[in-house]
Amino acid sequence: MIRWSAELARRLACSDEDKRALGPLIRRFVDLSRRMRREGMASLESEMATVDDPLFKIGLRLVAEGLTGEPLEDILSTYLLTLDEKGWPFLRACVTIEGLLSVAEGDEPALIVRKLVPYYGVDRAFAALQDLEAGAP
Repeated sequence: MIRWSAELARRLACSDEDKRALGPLIRRFVDLSRRMRREGMASLESEMATVDDPLFKIGLRLVAEGLTGEPLEDILSTYLLTLDEKGWPFLRACVTIEGLLSVAEGDEPALIVRKLVPYYGVDRAFAALQDLEAGAP
């Protein structure tokens, strides 16, 4: 779990429209979790070829190498702290890190969804949870 500070929280601020774009990203982590449970860690290697986001790619590589727990969290948190981003790019990075940590820990898809929907904000989290569970975009 990302250790929050006032500065990190301030950088998260973005529009509701941006937050709606989280659905496909969260679904990707759910799919990765299912795939990894079925096919093992090696299945993540092929996923790296489809990833454009550098943070996602390096994190996925670390997970595929078997890194988990606090060492993985420390490495990914350092990347987060060094990002010079705010708004949607920063929100996407936070969700990416939390998703990667969940996949690395072998969390069930339902738990991953519940860990990531709070990034929608309290006013939209319940509706987002229902949409994700129903398979809506």
